[in-house]
Amino acid sequence: MNAIQTGKLIYQLRTDKNLTQKQLADLINVSDKAVSKWERGDGCPDVSIIPILANTLEVDVESIMNGVLSEEMMNKIIGNPPEVSVTGKRVKIYDFCRPDKWSKNQMRIMCNLFEKVCTKLSSDFATMSTFSCNIKIACVDQLTNIEFQRSIPNSCFISDYSYNQGGFVIEIDPEFGKALLKQNPQTFPDIQIFDLDVMKHYFTDKITEEIFNSIFERFSTIKELTPQERTAIQLPFSSYTTYLGSLLQAPNQMCMLISLECAAGNARGYINLQFSDVYLSTLYNLNFFDDGYPEVKVEQLHDIKTPARDEQLTVEFGRFNDVNVDLEVGKILIFDNKFYSPLNLVYKNKVIHTGQAVVIDENMGLRITDENLQNLTYTEEKYLSVQLGNTFLLPEEIEALKKDSIIELNKMAGEFSAVIKNGQIVAYGEIIVADENFGIRICKLAN
Repeated sequence: MNAIQTGKLIYQLRTDKNLTQKQLADLINVSDKAVSKWERGDGCPDVSIIPILANTLEVDVESIMNGVLSEEMMNKIIGNPPEVSVTGKRVKIYDFCRPDKWSKNQMRIMCNLFEKVCTKLSSDFATMSTFSCNIKIACVDQLTNIEFQRSIPNSCFISDYSYNQGGFVIEIDPEFGKALLKQNPQTFPDIQIFDLDVMKHYFTDKITEEIFNSIFERFSTIKELTPQERTAIQLPFSSYTTYLGSLLQAPNQMCMLISLECAAGNARGYINLQFSDVYLSTLYNLNFFDDGYPEVKVEQLHDIKTPARDEQLTVEFGRFNDVNVDLEVGKILIFDNKFYSPLNLVYKNKVIHTGQAVVIDENMGLRITDENLQNLTYTEEKYLSVQLGNTFLLPEEIEALKKDSIIELNKMAGEFSAVIKNGQIVAYGEIIVADENFGIRICKLAN
């Protein structure tokens, strides 16, 4: 149990219910000092208290233990409101402490690359076996190292290709791995050093070969790589193990997961590839994710006789006094509000609702968390504001917004947020959390 993570969740759930520390303490029969200690991350609730605490805060025990709302609880809390249809879309709470790092387009490029890899591996593995082999992409996702570690079996075939030096890991499910080695997993359940050695020699080295071939093939259409750049991409094998924890990965470091669904004869399983954010950044800096097309510029035209009825709403982290803040690339601006504070939904310079940031498929969104319309109106002509994104709704749609309504914004998760000065965009940056306060790191100045 992570004391800091669990403490933050307890604080969030308690304040959502408008309970003081003393009131929560009375409900679960502990002292308010104990609650304060948990929320500061100085300790965790006793195992005997956790079920009572979870019941009082109306979440499951798993959420309290992990310090993160389980997917079941997120779906229960977020729901599927009728005001804004999100049918068929995946909605999840957006964690600003761990923002999504790669865009939908970058993940699409990795997906396309691995479609070629899968085709080649299916053929290669079939020639090494006495049965047919079919490999296809199951998912491309981004998560933290600890989330990946929790998602795979306790013991599996793991080959490390310099992950902690900016590389990647290949994990093969035990039953599927045993089938590739022509062993019966029921008869030989344990994975031996010899098994790991054979797996590397015949299979994981072959996987890396096809990955590098596909990457270099894509680069051949983009740029000519120097020998140093090729070496930075083609990282060598460093070790193998059956337990990912032995690699001592930084738990909260981001990674990209490429999960391949595999069938070999009657055996089924997954090959998971865990790419470190350093490896993805290396590819990015070498223009691997460039599409070769100029940036598309869009300008909306409106018919003279049919004026647009849609009204613009923006989601803001707040508005701040303009005291001649010097904006420069690399500078960090710290806000007054905490990272768990609700964001403002602004319409015509008036905060009409507050809510929680969510991701709807790949786009940012807002789930309204207040019961009633707000009455804060901005009258200042000189100010700084940081916007999460904006959207356009009809007046009647705006009027119908209420608690648990979900609004999808016109910005993908992980994209830069805009810094507004007196109504004009002056810079773009990435949202960060400094201690417990929101902030923005300036990454680009507006033209």
